[in-house]
Amino acid sequence: MSARRRATAAGAALALLCAALAPRTPLAAQRVQPAAQSAMDRAFDFERRGAYAEAAESYRAALAEQPGNLAALLGFERALVPLGRGAEVIPAARAALAAGPPGPQVYAVLVRAFTAAGATDSTRATAERWAKLDAKSEAPWREWIQAAAQRRDFATAGAALRLARERLGRPDALAAEAAQLTAHQGDVAGAVREWVVAVTRRPEDLPAAVRVLADGATTPAQRADLLRALQREPVPEARLLEAGLRARFGEPLAGFQALRVVLSGDGATATRQLQFFAEQLRMLDGPEARRALGQTLEALAERQSGTEARETRLQAAQAYAAGGDRVGSRRLLARVDAQAGAPALGGDATVTLVTTLLDAGKVDEAERKLGQSAASMDADTRLGLQRRLALAWGLEGRFDHADSLVAADSSVEGLAAAGRVRLYRGDVAGAVARLRDAGPYAGSRDQATARAALLATLQTVRQPSLPALGEAFRTLDGGDTARAIPAFERAAKGLPPAEGGAALQLLAGRLAASAGRPADAERLLRAAAADSSPVTGPAAELELGRLLLASGRRDAAVQQLEHLILTYPQSALVPQARRALDEARGAVPPRGAAGR
Repeated sequence: MSARRRATAAGAALALLCAALAPRTPLAAQRVQPAAQSAMDRAFDFERRGAYAEAAESYRAALAEQPGNLAALLGFERALVPLGRGAEVIPAARAALAAGPPGPQVYAVLVRAFTAAGATDSTRATAERWAKLDAKSEAPWREWIQAAAQRRDFATAGAALRLARERLGRPDALAAEAAQLTAHQGDVAGAVREWVVAVTRRPEDLPAAVRVLADGATTPAQRADLLRALQREPVPEARLLEAGLRARFGEPLAGFQALRVVLSGDGATATRQLQFFAEQLRMLDGPEARRALGQTLEALAERQSGTEARETRLQAAQAYAAGGDRVGSRRLLARVDAQAGAPALGGDATVTLVTTLLDAGKVDEAERKLGQSAASMDADTRLGLQRRLALAWGLEGRFDHADSLVAADSSVEGLAAAGRVRLYRGDVAGAVARLRDAGPYAGSRDQATARAALLATLQTVRQPSLPALGEAFRTLDGGDTARAIPAFERAAKGLPPAEGGAALQLLAGRLAASAGRPADAERLLRAAAADSSPVTGPAAELELGRLLLASGRRDAAVQQLEHLILTYPQSALVPQARRALDEARGAVPPRGAAGR
């Protein structure tokens, strides 16, 4: 995004921020005269619209009426920077200093402006003058260092850092800025030492430290160097940094182990450490990250009490379930139930509990908990949980009970769930009717696409009832793809190719391919491709061609794709087949290679 567009997006918010700061300026600067106020109104409007030249002139007019108006001075600076005229703010900033008791914001404007103008001596003099207001403050030096670094003048930034530490009398001052400058010089160990110091002094800098270090380590070798440097630092803060970085680097469970060995005995500190790591994990996907989040939240709950601990344990149970650890999920749910006499859980926590029980396979208990809290839920939440219960009971083979849970739900989501339950029963005609009534708009885009593909497959099956097909879908939706593949193949054997047999073989072949079973996939796709229907035939041939190409059998893939194009010239899949054919011939890069 360009500087102009970024400034446009931020203009209004910055203007409001400056207005909020204005009451802290000297009293004279707070009395905005009518003419100055009119100029300010025009300036804000111009800035909001991205008309920076006009905004600058309006801010200049406001400052002419009232030199000490901090909001106008900061607005003037904001308007000049996108125009590349930042140095023009210097006379106005000097006038603001002369207008009243000097404030740090005015000095900061001057430091940035002198730096932009390349006036190093003036920048230093301004920073030193500002520092006299508070000899212990790091702010003047930080402003100078950051302004120089933003202009990639790292030599000046380093000199400013050394001077700051000398004047402040603290070799650990401005550690975060020192860490970033050291990293720029390629000194990984030095950057780590400085970040450890920064985090020791200011624990709230921990997330920033992890982010900056992770962003700077883009290769496996750099990441390994960084972790080795951290392991040489024998302090708890280094382990916290290591934990956050391992999570970012795809090792969340190892990150939790690094964290656990240094958890503070102080409850408040340990809570803060665990909350930090949980936030790192929530940004990640994948079962390992979910299990690590479960461990982290479980440890956090041990340092809490009452309803807070119960809700954290529920979140931990949900994380364990999402990570495939049903044992861990059930252990946490048992702890929640063991808190007899505890206050009732809130609405969100009840939803979490019911969802986690379903993920853990405890359908009876999930329904009982929902029944206890249904009256306190809004209708949409309750119906959503009932749909999930219906699907869970359908997977368990309790079809009548599952039907009853969604019988009165006429929403598109309810019809879609009812169609799925009918499918589990093997009621093909009933599933088709309900899925068709649901239409393409229930759920997310991916869910709607998957449902449309399912409906297209079911519509090829001429038999109104096919229990073997229902069993195959129950096996698949239960998470057992390995057993679902032969189940779909068995369901297909009893059907003519044009009446669902080929479509089910195509589905089984796709599942086998996604499960990494290429031999089974090829056999099933060839069987499906033998069907000469204009729907199943080209789809099976395209999948087969892609499978052959993925396995490195380019000549066979070319032959298969050419056959598709010649046999089904009117098929909507021909453009995709031509793209795959070009790939097989080496004329275009493989799919997805453009971004590598």
